[in-house]
Amino acid sequence: MISKLLQHIVDTDTATLPSGDTNAVSVRPGGRTSTHTTVVTHFELARTLERANRRFASFLQAEMTRRGVQEIGPAHAMLLLTIGNDELSVGQLMDRGPYGGTNLSYYLKQLGECGYIERIPLARDRRTARIRLSEKARQLCSDLTEVAAKYHRLVAGDPENMRNMEVAFETLDRLERAWATAAIFGAPGER
Repeated sequence: MISKLLQHIVDTDTATLPSGDTNAVSVRPGGRTSTHTTVVTHFELARTLERANRRFASFLQAEMTRRGVQEIGPAHAMLLLTIGNDELSVGQLMDRGPYGGTNLSYYLKQLGECGYIERIPLARDRRTARIRLSEKARQLCSDLTEVAAKYHRLVAGDPENMRNMEVAFETLDRLERAWATAAIFGAPGER
C-alpha cells in the first residue's frame, strides 16, 4: 500500500502555472509523456522546499513517536543526524546546518538534558567543548536512517530516478550557493 502511494506521488505531475511569469523556466518532466508543462520559478522552488521540509519533519516526528521518543522533536533529530559519528564544536555545527547561535545552544541544552549528546570540554579551555552523540542518540539515528533508506529505495528505485535525484540535489546545491552569494554581495548587476 505504501509502495503504491509513494509511486503515485513520484509519478504525479505538478500543476501548470501561468505562463506570464517573466522569471519562469519551462520544464518538461524527464522520461514522462505529459501534456502539462511545469513552470518553475525561484519562488516555486522555495515554496516546494519549505513544504518538503515540513513533510520531512512530520515524517521524522511520526517515526520518533513510533519509537517512543517524545522528549525531542524533528529539529533535534536533524541536529543529531548532522552530528552523526563526528565530534564537533558548536562552530562546526553552525557551518553544517541552518542553525543560528541561539537556537543551536537551546537545542544542544535540551539534547544534553535528555541524554542524547555528550559534551567533552577541551583540556586547554574548559569553557570550550566538543559535542558527540550518546549511545541513545546513535541508536535513534540508526533507526531513522534505516527507515529513511527504505523510502529512498521506493522513490529512487531505478537508475533513472536515482540520476534525477542526483540532478535535483546538484541543482538545489547550486541555488543555495547562488542565494547565499546574492544575500552577501547583492544580485547580479547590482555589484
